[in-house]
Amino acid sequence: MNQEWVRVIRQAENAFWTIIFSARKRIGDRGVLLPDRFQSRAKIERFLRKHMTDCLADRVIRNLQLRTIRGRLAIPVGDGIGAPPILSVKLLSQAKGTVTLAVWFGFDREDRFFRVYQLRRNVKGRWIIYGRHPLDYPFNLYFRRQSSGCCSSCNRRPKRQAK
Repeated sequence: MNQEWVRVIRQAENAFWTIIFSARKRIGDRGVLLPDRFQSRAKIERFLRKHMTDCLADRVIRNLQLRTIRGRLAIPVGDGIGAPPILSVKLLSQAKGTVTLAVWFGFDREDRFFRVYQLRRNVKGRWIIYGRHPLDYPFNLYFRRQSSGCCSSCNRRPKRQAK
């Protein structure tokens, strides 16, 4: 098992919580203001794109439920305990430059769940996440064919020029 794959998944999960935990100033029940580092959607997207594709980063931003309070970006009032620890990882499929992993998370014995991650190498050669799904996501019947990402643009890869 490639430890780099696990590291990329852990970093992507922690990226969401980094944004959440960076918010400090609470404005009543309306929300918690984000710091200057995350004061625009573009800044948040750039931060998330280090670990995932554009459309997956957009989906994460929608999950943040951003709002504007006094001209600044804020998130809803709430609490969280952070990214769950990774208990185990199983390789489901691997092809040239892409990999599909089932990851088992859990805080304790009663609270465990799976996620299926699809990773691929980006143009710079780094692994990024292009799909994140619950375990029952219908990739295909036998995990033999190449699985789709979260949208059609994730499945398009730049064509390499022949030398």
